Amino acid sequence: MRGGALVAAPLQCLVEATADSREDQVTAYVEVRGLRKRFDETWAVDDVNFEVEKGNLLVLLGPSGCGKTTTLRCVGGLEQPESGEIVIDGEVMTKVDEGLFVPPNARGMGMVAQSYAIWPHMSVHENVAFPLRMRKENSSEISRRVRDALDVVRLGDFGSRNATDLSGGQQQRVALARAIVGNPKVLLFDEPLSNLDAKLREEMRYLLKDIQRGIGTTAIYVTHDQAEAMALGDELLVMNAGRIEQRGDARSLYSEPKTRFVADFIGVANLLKGRIESGRPTESRLIEVRLDGKDGDSCVLHVSSVTETLSGDVTVVVRPEWMRVHRTKPESEENLIGGRVHKSQYLGDRTEMLVDTGFARMRVWVDGDQAVEDGSAVHLEIDNERCVALPVG
Repeated sequence: MRGGALVAAPLQCLVEATADSREDQVTAYVEVRGLRKRFDETWAVDDVNFEVEKGNLLVLLGPSGCGKTTTLRCVGGLEQPESGEIVIDGEVMTKVDEGLFVPPNARGMGMVAQSYAIWPHMSVHENVAFPLRMRKENSSEISRRVRDALDVVRLGDFGSRNATDLSGGQQQRVALARAIVGNPKVLLFDEPLSNLDAKLREEMRYLLKDIQRGIGTTAIYVTHDQAEAMALGDELLVMNAGRIEQRGDARSLYSEPKTRFVADFIGVANLLKGRIESGRPTESRLIEVRLDGKDGDSCVLHVSSVTETLSGDVTVVVRPEWMRVHRTKPESEENLIGGRVHKSQYLGDRTEMLVDTGFARMRVWVDGDQAVEDGSAVHLEIDNERCVALPVG
């Protein structure tokens, strides 16, 4: 499923169909401004603003209850917000202060939900054809476009089958074919892979990305799965308690989180309490942070800073792979923390060690042959160019 060539021909058919049906229109983009949605006394979405560039896939990422699905449903017209504006391809779909609300069936969107929403009394072909029949397309056009859509999702020989006789992964591909068959301006994905097993989720990630890029359709994708978000998204938007914490590509969110929440939610992080020891960052962005631990332990770390206004108490973010483990104390003691291995686990591509230090229990990743026996004393050398100091809040 990883090869783009596998779906190139049917994708080209869909691209051409899209161009024919929209004449000279360009692929849509989405703007969301001042979006707010409340359930009872709780603001599920609280002043959310973002844009999605044409042809990009934006991932809304966050824990359960953060507002990501509600935001998606507002974009799709399945929820009416208390305030805000939603624009798709330059056309206003929602503008609360003017009482404007375009219903979901008139927004030109395709949606793939967590539940496959497959009609059990219909064949695969009829499931995919349903939105075209609702639009009263002619029979020959429906047959051609359903065939192309099924070829794209690699179900070209399954049209006559009963949809509920398929596996979970195949049913999700039927749902995807149904979403793309009408050449939507925007594709909406609401945790579509969460019901699949781990290996199938990985395979489907490649297929989804190939299809979305091949068609060139703008997409918004909701998930709580970090690996899924980082693999699929051109951009990621991390949400927390109805608000946007940070937006960026996967690499910047992982390497340069702007808040403690983002650092802790994206990937694995050791979070150390400290305070600024010396003034502003140098040209290399390094500042001095003093860590004060239990039993009078203290040390100074040279770390990076994401802001020039950092002062007072801070949180230092150290990823497990940003450290080197030494069995004996190296000559240079810069950015060095002593500790003892509490326990370790072999995970195939790496060994994870839990190391007790005077400041925290640290998670450290090393190659399998570099693992140290449980109970052994070690020295952790922290990469000062990679670890990051953040405001405590």
